[in-house]
Amino acid sequence: MPDAHPHTLALVALLGALAGLAACDRRPGPGEPVRITVTKRGFEPWKVQARKDVPLTLVVTRTTDETCAKELVLPELGIHQPLPLNEPVTVSFTPARAGELRYACAMNMFQGVIEVR
Repeated sequence: MPDAHPHTLALVALLGALAGLAACDRRPGPGEPVRITVTKRGFEPWKVQARKDVPLTLVVTRTTDETCAKELVLPELGIHQPLPLNEPVTVSFTPARAGELRYACAMNMFQGVIEVR
């Protein structure tokens, strides 16, 4: 665009940047693993979307030793999974009911939710 107006160039640049952000913020599709990172702020993301009767795989990586979040606990499912530092841990299950499944660290200080539809 050799003779384009400066505002047009700025708009094109902005739209390109927004498209790039949208691509980076893509949520996993059904059946794709959901990656959760445990940081000093807790579980990120703390909210996960899932579907009833569709297998869900969480890949959880603890990246800090500064919190008590050294285990992933899903009480309703009887899951108590240790989270070794900097090692991805896979937790797979199939949500059997719609609603919220709560998860937390063993001390219940850091929490998250799996929203099942």
